[in-house]
Amino acid sequence: MRPIICFIDDSKFEHDLVQHELAPLAPDLAFIQAYTFDEARDRLAANIPSLFLLDLWGQDKDIPAPYLTPPEELKEKIAEFPTLDHVYAGLDTFEGDINNEYLKRLFAIVDCWRTLFEDVCQRIGQNRKYGLFNIRQAQLHYPGTPAVFYTRKSLINDAVAMFEAGTDGLFIKPTGLNDDDTRRITREYAPRLLSHLREIMKSQNP
Repeated sequence: MRPIICFIDDSKFEHDLVQHELAPLAPDLAFIQAYTFDEARDRLAANIPSLFLLDLWGQDKDIPAPYLTPPEELKEKIAEFPTLDHVYAGLDTFEGDINNEYLKRLFAIVDCWRTLFEDVCQRIGQNRKYGLFNIRQAQLHYPGTPAVFYTRKSLINDAVAMFEAGTDGLFIKPTGLNDDDTRRITREYAPRLLSHLREIMKSQNP
């Protein structure tokens, strides 16, 4: 029987990418796809997967009234972010590690955008609880089966949470300018991703 990769994701588009861009390049592997862990267990039946491939972010049902942040509020917040003028102000006379100071100032801008992104996502009910729940269930019901995350929107705080949860790997979903471009990039990335997944399965199941 072919090794099984169980893919759990809440997006129809992502399932389509796995079905049409990843699976056809891996005839030696069987893919079982599901939107929830319960659905995955039903589809696996008595079979034991060789690897779980998990999305991280999903809709949080505990957020009762998700909503899109109004553009006016975003503009107001962005207006308070440090600017390039702040980054370069006084650098020509700065005494000390100028490279480190320069990068710290640039990162202050990045950190503002990162915090804003997390806040906006939380308001629409998107966060990492979905994926963390699934990995806990995988570890509970299929101990010894490696579980890796395959995510697009995750940030550094998410990465910390994933590794604290005991993930066996982290891979970034390719992102294009639109769905067609994302499909193309995913197709190009697929052989490398599959190679990594095979290595993880082999290391866990020598």
